[in-house]
Amino acid sequence: MTTKQRFTTALVCALAWIVIDQFTKALFKQILSPGEVVSLFAGSLLVLPTYNDGAFLSLGAHMSGAMRAAILVFGVLAILIGLVGWLLRSSRLGRVDVMAIACILGGGLSNLVDRCVYDGRVFDFLNVGIGRLRTGIFNVADIGIMLGVALLLLSSVKRKPTLPRDRNSLRI
Repeated sequence: MTTKQRFTTALVCALAWIVIDQFTKALFKQILSPGEVVSLFAGSLLVLPTYNDGAFLSLGAHMSGAMRAAILVFGVLAILIGLVGWLLRSSRLGRVDVMAIACILGGGLSNLVDRCVYDGRVFDFLNVGIGRLRTGIFNVADIGIMLGVALLLLSSVKRKPTLPRDRNSLRI
């Protein structure tokens, strides 16, 4: 893929994640009251609106506001900028890698929008599980991020290691 193709593909995919995530957040904020819980699929999926001060599974929620902003806004922004740089500079990225980066970018940017709009918090509303075995509360952006990470891991496992062309260049 050319740089333009990688960028365009990633941009379209990332924008799709942002639109879907922000739409679902707006929908559930509109139809559910704080504290309300809706059980679907015999309790396997719970919809319960909440605002998360922290990151994944509320990690960092108890840090000071300045530290939380530094890590969860500026730290995440730095990671996302790094991903864009990787996307633009690496001609070795395959389609799966580009889609993975796009998923992470879309999810990360959508959660950053929440942090900027909702005083450093992210709106979460989904919980999956069976009985007492349950996930934390998450949103569609989190699904994008986790899917992107999984795709990058799978892609790296499938990729064959490359050896230097000249064996004499190896010095031990």
